[in-house]
Amino acid sequence: MTAIGLASVKGSPGVTTFALALATAWPAGLPVLLAELDASGGDIAGCFRLQPDPGIASLATEIRRDRDPELLFRHAQTLPTGVKVIPAPVGPGQAQAALTALAATLPEVVRRLPRSVSLLADLGRLNGPSMELANSMDRLLILAKPRLADLVHLEGLAQVVPHAELVLVGQGPYPPGEVTDAVGLKILAHLRHDPAAQAFLEGRRHRTRLLRAARQVGAVLASPFELEPSA
Repeated sequence: MTAIGLASVKGSPGVTTFALALATAWPAGLPVLLAELDASGGDIAGCFRLQPDPGIASLATEIRRDRDPELLFRHAQTLPTGVKVIPAPVGPGQAQAALTALAATLPEVVRRLPRSVSLLADLGRLNGPSMELANSMDRLLILAKPRLADLVHLEGLAQVVPHAELVLVGQGPYPPGEVTDAVGLKILAHLRHDPAAQAFLEGRRHRTRLLRAARQVGAVLASPFELEPSA
């Protein structure tokens, strides 16, 4: 099992869109589950017209008495693309309550998942229960635009979550090397602006620049967990 968190610290760099693209482009043959762990409320249920349950709220209720890792799949819904997602409630009040409950229990359940399964966690903006969950992730990808208004909020983050890595989104005046020197975080990828990203999030586009980039990032993230060839 590997748990990969995706988050931001400021603004809206497209965390949910990239998390969905990453789950969609995950290497074939490797199971992946997308969990929308955003305390401010989710977007996926609204975009794909999903039912409120199963999802994060129902998971938070059942996980109090059942720590079987299969529980995660029982509270997932399947998108038209085949991606399995545990959607967050749209309302921030219900989402905050569910995430607060899950912060103490979810990491234990995730650690029990089979080695080949990967969990992608859309943590939204890092604060409160999202920050607690971020510290339990094997890898943490921070999305940010390479401009001063965004980068200034990354100062000191390397000391709080030392396993964090940067994913730069769009263009800005600062080259990747200068960004790393300033904030002390390694850059995993630099995503170009994709005007079709919103259409992808809403299920209206299936071939986008973002999806191609996500396929490359997914191959890197999943490489230690590739299935061994059969004898």
